[in-house]
Amino acid sequence: ASAGQSNNSILVEMFTWWNQAFKNPDGFTNEAFGQYFTEDASLIIDGNVKAKGLGALVRHFRNIQSNFENVEAIVPFQQEFPSASGDQLFTYHYIKFIDKGKIGITHAAGYADIKDGKIALIHLIRSEEPNPEKLGFTK
Repeated sequence: ASAGQSNNSILVEMFTWWNQAFKNPDGFTNEAFGQYFTEDASLIIDGNVKAKGLGALVRHFRNIQSNFENVEAIVPFQQEFPSASGDQLFTYHYIKFIDKGKIGITHAAGYADIKDGKIALIHLIRSEEPNPEKLGFTK
């Protein structure tokens, strides 16, 4: 990799940015999402389309931002690997959140479709961890 580039996938780079953007009330913008996502990118969670397009991604994540004290995708991921064709990334990772002073952990597994170096789709299935402490997570 040349200077300024990392060996991380676009998905890890996006979540690393996302973790910082969450802490900034103005962090989620069309322009910022456009660095990582295609114009018509979709977000599907547990079989439901949560957002389609940059503006919808901004609205979706600003809503999460306004409802939680903190949310963080844990990077590096537990597992991540590309498809044989290289146009998909499969992932298993944790999402840590703080809601009303209480820590929570969500298991997230799924894939991202990559088109021209950007994320065109994230499709995740999630499950909340009943005992975050057993995984070693604390505030």
